[in-house]
Amino acid sequence: MNRSNPFDEIEQFFGRTPFAGDRMWGRDLRSADVDVADYDDEFVVMADLPGYDREDIDVRAEGGHLTISADRDTVDEGGDERYLRRERRHESVTRSIDLPAAVIEQEASATYQNGVLTVTLPKESPDEDDDRHRIDVE
Repeated sequence: MNRSNPFDEIEQFFGRTPFAGDRMWGRDLRSADVDVADYDDEFVVMADLPGYDREDIDVRAEGGHLTISADRDTVDEGGDERYLRRERRHESVTRSIDLPAAVIEQEASATYQNGVLTVTLPKESPDEDDDRHRIDVE
């Protein structure tokens, strides 16, 4: 008796769907979707990072750039013999954003709630320093 793979039809579908490597329907699966809002005295960056823990997220501001990165590993809970296929594993995303104006990096703040990271970056006057600053996620 010849057992068929229950995932053959899905693989055939994705074989006909336009994507290359980790890109699917024009979206890079290793990148976070972001919105950048410009308010009078601050920039607010919102990034979608569903499924990550707060401790997995690293946010850094340096010289007019904001870099958001997150890493997570799949927890192996044993019982692998039950799985016909396992594709979830280590995942990481990185997104670097050029800010349109200088910010006060030491006063930046970040919150993470329901899979959305929100970074608030107060604007600085042109005569202030640009030192690299790590932003803690609350």
